Amino acid sequence: MAINKKATIVDVAKMAGVSVSTVSVVLNRKNKYVKPELKRKVLDAAKTLNYSPNSIARSLKSQETKTIGLIITNITSPVAPVMVRTIQKIMAAKSIDTMIVSTEEDFEIEKNAIHNLMAKMIDGIIICPVKNDSYQHLINAHEGANVPMVSVERILPMEIGIPCVTTTNKEISYSAIQHLIMHGRKRIALIAMPIFGSNTSDRIEGYSEAMKENGLYSLSLIRQTDYMGSNAYSIAVELIQNGKIDAIFAISQSIALGAYKAIIDCGLQIPEDIALIGYDDVDWMEAVPVPITTIRQPIVEMATIAANMILRWKNDPQLQLNNILIPSKLIIRRSCGC
Repeated sequence: MAINKKATIVDVAKMAGVSVSTVSVVLNRKNKYVKPELKRKVLDAAKTLNYSPNSIARSLKSQETKTIGLIITNITSPVAPVMVRTIQKIMAAKSIDTMIVSTEEDFEIEKNAIHNLMAKMIDGIIICPVKNDSYQHLINAHEGANVPMVSVERILPMEIGIPCVTTTNKEISYSAIQHLIMHGRKRIALIAMPIFGSNTSDRIEGYSEAMKENGLYSLSLIRQTDYMGSNAYSIAVELIQNGKIDAIFAISQSIALGAYKAIIDCGLQIPEDIALIGYDDVDWMEAVPVPITTIRQPIVEMATIAANMILRWKNDPQLQLNNILIPSKLIIRRSCGC
């Protein structure tokens, strides 16, 4: 028999001298009642023919592709590798593959990703959604196509019915500003990203609430970068030179890096002249001469809960899952004045 074309299960059955059903039982590892010699013949034939099961046909029959989608917003964020690695590890333990899409905070990319994942008969989706006026594409997938879905990092409107695993962005940001105020800081600048989701808006709200409670709030202290924080350095320089600030709250690690460099390049000292609190606890924050006080998000915990929600939902589609809120933590180092 020529074996230069893709072998089929029928070819394996012929070579092994068994029925197609016996081949299916052996290759699907449901071979408890198959005699050892028959099992060996099937496996030898499959190896000789370089046979691999048709995953598409198997998916159509079982209504399961053993694949989930993970839609994140920024593949370059230090948060992304931790989340991806955690979810992949949990899913791999269940023989489930993870397809990863980065939307770059683009709503159209997100919509296309949902459409394409649904077309591939995905078994579930974990998503960090882009903020938009319409979430119909998520509703269509979750309710219309009955695809298990969990939002991670960002909260979705309750009426959508998709459970969310998030952290205390507002509360921890409020605490960070109160901490700076406790150190006597009064001109605390906020350098924020565009509001693509609830996590950013909650951080801004936490800052604003703390500043207003202490009579320190001023729009002149608030600036916005692009979502990558690429112009954070120049924004920080402008605030230092013109804003008479004595502290900076940077709501991403890339913004914190730009602010740190700006303070040093302006000939000032941290925290004596300007205190600094960042977001996300990454390695460089401890390696710099003045270690950065920062907010540590529970990324592993959020990713673990989101992945397990998908697995539980797959096993019980009628399961009612609630939103989960996991606290972030303020990591005190030297840059805040402590």
